[in-house]
Amino acid sequence: MMAVVANNTIPASGPRGPGDDEATRTPPTYAYLVQVSANGERWNADWTEPASGFERSADGACQVARQALGRRFRQMRADDGAHWRDLWFRVDVWLLGPATGGPRRDDPGDTPWGRQLQADGVAPDAVEVRTPIQVREEVGG
Repeated sequence: MMAVVANNTIPASGPRGPGDDEATRTPPTYAYLVQVSANGERWNADWTEPASGFERSADGACQVARQALGRRFRQMRADDGAHWRDLWFRVDVWLLGPATGGPRRDDPGDTPWGRQLQADGVAPDAVEVRTPIQVREEVGG
């Protein structure tokens, strides 16, 4: 299986409905899961934090994907490059709501929703992938 690689994300679901007032709305909650691969075909959980979590964002799943990878890459700048230099990175993002069971509490905490959603076969709302060359460019190594 060949991975599709780009600096773009798969777009989140459609536009907001009429009468949706941005000023009074609580931003939706997204779950994300960062994974790594040696070849871009088989993905494994990136056990280094922040590998998964939750984020509220009015900017959509695509932006959450970029932010999650950005945080991971900032952390990697301080790490020994030998550990990540030749790895592919991928982040999957899911909008939590009725279709995914939604957050069970106001603050979902460290519950591994991304891993659970992936295991349940729920398609993510956005996917962002970086090749090893792109990773080195973004991390600066």
